[in-house]
Amino acid sequence: MFWVCAIFLAIFSPASSEIFQGHFEKDSQLVKSNIEVEKGSLIRIEMRCINAKLGHLTALLTDGASEAVFLSLSTGCTSSSDAVNYNAVRQFSPEHHNSNYTLRVLGQEDAFYEIQLHISKVEVEPGKKVMDTLQHGNPAIFTFTLPQYNETSYRYVDVTVQSNSSDVVGKLIVTPNREELYKFLISPNESTPDALRLSFSTFGRIILSDASKPALSNATWIVAAVLFNSSLNKTIAITIEPNTDYEYVSKIWVLVFVSCFGFILPIFSRYIFNYLNAEKKVTLELWFRVVVNWFYRGNKGLSYLTGFLAWMLLVSAFQVVNAKWREMIDKGDRDVCYYNERCYRPYIGYYDVSVNGIASNMCFMVHGAILIIFVSLSETSCYALKHKNYDYSIAYSFGMAFIFEGFGSLLYHICPSQIIFQFDTLFMFVISQYIIAALIDGNAVRKSIANANFGKAKRKSIRVPKLFLFFLGPAYGFNFLGNLHFIDPLPDAIAGMFFFALAIWVILMLLWAAYKANLLPEAVFSPPRIAFMDDGKEGRVVEVQEAMPRRQLCKLVGFVVYCLVVLIGFILVVRGDLVISIFILGELIIAVIIMTSAAFLGLVKDIWHAITTKKSRVSRKLRCIVPAGIVLYLAAGVGVTAVSLFFFTILEVTNKSLEPWQSRELNAGCILNDFYDSHDLWHFFASHSLLMIILVVVQMSKPCRDCYLKYLVEQHPEQLRDLEGKDEATNPRNKFRSNPEVVAVIPLQGEEDREGEVEREGEGEGQGSIEGEN
Repeated sequence: MFWVCAIFLAIFSPASSEIFQGHFEKDSQLVKSNIEVEKGSLIRIEMRCINAKLGHLTALLTDGASEAVFLSLSTGCTSSSDAVNYNAVRQFSPEHHNSNYTLRVLGQEDAFYEIQLHISKVEVEPGKKVMDTLQHGNPAIFTFTLPQYNETSYRYVDVTVQSNSSDVVGKLIVTPNREELYKFLISPNESTPDALRLSFSTFGRIILSDASKPALSNATWIVAAVLFNSSLNKTIAITIEPNTDYEYVSKIWVLVFVSCFGFILPIFSRYIFNYLNAEKKVTLELWFRVVVNWFYRGNKGLSYLTGFLAWMLLVSAFQVVNAKWREMIDKGDRDVCYYNERCYRPYIGYYDVSVNGIASNMCFMVHGAILIIFVSLSETSCYALKHKNYDYSIAYSFGMAFIFEGFGSLLYHICPSQIIFQFDTLFMFVISQYIIAALIDGNAVRKSIANANFGKAKRKSIRVPKLFLFFLGPAYGFNFLGNLHFIDPLPDAIAGMFFFALAIWVILMLLWAAYKANLLPEAVFSPPRIAFMDDGKEGRVVEVQEAMPRRQLCKLVGFVVYCLVVLIGFILVVRGDLVISIFILGELIIAVIIMTSAAFLGLVKDIWHAITTKKSRVSRKLRCIVPAGIVLYLAAGVGVTAVSLFFFTILEVTNKSLEPWQSRELNAGCILNDFYDSHDLWHFFASHSLLMIILVVVQMSKPCRDCYLKYLVEQHPEQLRDLEGKDEATNPRNKFRSNPEVVAVIPLQGEEDREGEVEREGEGEGQGSIEGEN
């Protein structure tokens, strides 16, 4: 038995139910007299008629004294014993308190009838609970009113149904309109525009507010629960719980304010991982000039295309999401959108959505803005030092992708559902692929340094058109079609072509990854040649043969394991056991984890070498601070990531891949400030975790090659003494550790061409690293 807390509860008298069967001969026939009802009661007549001549039969409930008709129900007769039941419901008003009524039938002669008369009473009073036992064909019907109602007295009202039996599914409806109740009793799945309904097993909640449809008012509200397709009984408890003190603006601002403390992360990250360039001072004037230059100087192609992609996708996504949400509102069906109804805080006065689920995405937007400001300050430092070889296009794109990921997740939480989930992952695809591109770019040959003809493409950056054409475009296309197939399977022929195309794309992406990782047979037997500027002679390029990477067997084994994971995921997608959004995002995340971990270990190794070598110029103070900072940053990142995953997986509050009533069993109450649930905290911690990863990735992408050159000079003063102030070699770390074989010396382009190229760069603006590569 349930004990349900509420401000408004009801006194319940168990519903009385009687069945009358008989043979109607002619005229008007008395069924029962002296039927007593009380104030606030509901009476429902259910009738069916059997007659070979068909025709109609009418049941009348009349006042015993005045013979005035209070309730009537007319039904068509059938010749089958499986006649359909017809229902009519009416609530007794105060003037009919303790009145005597009479039940009569009239209509087609020589008809057999069966009439069920149900009388129930619910009167809203504080301190009581409402319970009933549902049976198939015998719904529970209650009413409630809000005492002393006005537009400001009640913010929203929770109508909750609970049960201890999860194997029997029922339907709940809340409406002020009796006509909607009639339709619901006949067909629980039929559209009810002036009512709210949902399916439930152990829990269900409907929230009434001025933004809901129907809107909260001083009307007499009817609450009904029915079973369908079940011969079992179900005990339920109904709770009516008004909320008179509700305010959400300040709680949203608190979240934004706390998120702003994320500005500490880029400062800490730059000081730890780029400590030799962390002391540069930036003036407001220079920063403003760099911000203005962002719109018309330098290579910003990836940033611009990120914004274009966002506008194109988010506008289209909003149209789909709004149409899905409007379907829920117009049909009154709360099963369309998967909300956490135990912590549903309506956007009062504007939108019947969970405002807390939307507001928690502000974390991504705030951190995206912080990242963009941080990158602009780093670029200003390079601008002040008159560096030539720097490019922050990828770094800016990360900040923009962060902001747009917040908008994509916001759209999803307007109407969470399986078909809408693809919009939540829109920019998670972008961020994941940008991380991969940034890590490749960090070890790539830059066109500003190398000759235009510098060998094979294994060490080149990924050009922006290729990134969008071969990676992001297909990922979005397969994601959209795959979600449609998961919801409503495509015809077999079309589904076969779709999965064939998906398999080809996955294979090509794996071959490309093997090519970049030097795992193809050609790479094993013929290492690529790379050209970079000679550090001793102007106008010459030294072409070298790249040494084979160490631990090649480990890389190969890891790649084979990754391919097996991809194969298993693909099989699950084809079988319909895995959503394609999770498949694509999951494979990207695994690749990102592998690449980021390997690159991070290399970065830590370089830093450790720099602070431990006897000839290093790093101060003793930094030799202590930097290792401690790395350990602290890594521990904090792992801890924040673990917390975010705990809220997302262990404290899951909805599951859009289940049936609506099954998802409601996962619903959980608010756990922070009576406003945010565990999924909102997942947004908060995941945003911080992702920001910490991106900040390290930005450092590993080496956006400023001149800054990185100084970094190497400090690490290897005896080897790079003559390189200070000159262009960076292709990969100095590999150059000095692997001692590559010099194959040939290739002349650079003419001095006039070189001067013209430098002039076109613009003062202080970096060369293109992604845009300019093949």
